[in-house]
Amino acid sequence: MKLFLVLFVVFLSVVQAKENDLYFNAGLIGMSMDYREYNDNSQILDSEKSDFSQMMGIELGLSYVLNAADDDFSQFDVAFERIVGKTDYVGAYLDSGKGYGSLQGKTLNTIVNFDVDYLYGLGISERLHLLVGAAFGYRTWERSLSSNQVETYMWAYTAPKLGLQYVQKLLKITLMLGYKYGISPKMSATGINDTFKLGSANTLATSLKANYAITPKTTVYAVYVYENQEIEKSNVLFGSDGKGYFEPTSTANNQYIKFGFAFKY
Repeated sequence: MKLFLVLFVVFLSVVQAKENDLYFNAGLIGMSMDYREYNDNSQILDSEKSDFSQMMGIELGLSYVLNAADDDFSQFDVAFERIVGKTDYVGAYLDSGKGYGSLQGKTLNTIVNFDVDYLYGLGISERLHLLVGAAFGYRTWERSLSSNQVETYMWAYTAPKLGLQYVQKLLKITLMLGYKYGISPKMSATGINDTFKLGSANTLATSLKANYAITPKTTVYAVYVYENQEIEKSNVLFGSDGKGYFEPTSTANNQYIKFGFAFKY
């Protein structure tokens, strides 16, 4: 109830604020993935790789800018992303006794991300803003290695953010750095009735975005995002075959290129 009241007060302040701008954002995404799993001796077990053309998706969102002025502004963003595509898998069959590289194939991936973000910009010079903010989101990643081996990673996250924005007439260039801290990360897998509890799922992210206003109500944007994701080893669960399984430690260096439009209402 207290949370509802807080959100209601925030909503009223947003509605009653002056000089507000609402934008609808829509764009295309290309993703490059470099994912690797390791054993306890830091030796690679398997990997997933793709270029920007192999994994593609869309993003949709709303941006609400409050009291935009030369010296400061506040902004709320809601964003949805869905990316689908195949990666090149290199690894080995489970319990085969063969090493990394003995099995190669394709993995179908589906990544969904939902994000709510608040950003405050403070003017530190005529054209430069200091940006501080935070986000809350939820991420799922379905990894279909085969029809009988599907893994789904899922976690909520919080993310403090810090950045700089350069503004010159119709052009805005924004550099952001953020750290996504995973909350109760989990993974489900075919043949395992329970859900694995991952040790952690944290991501360091940096982005560079350029916005250019082509008309008073239409802006085109381009974004480059780099993420370094680390997942720690899970607990052990037993499958229907009676054997114990766990999700190993992994790292992912992911890159995203986004192009789209923002329409002002």
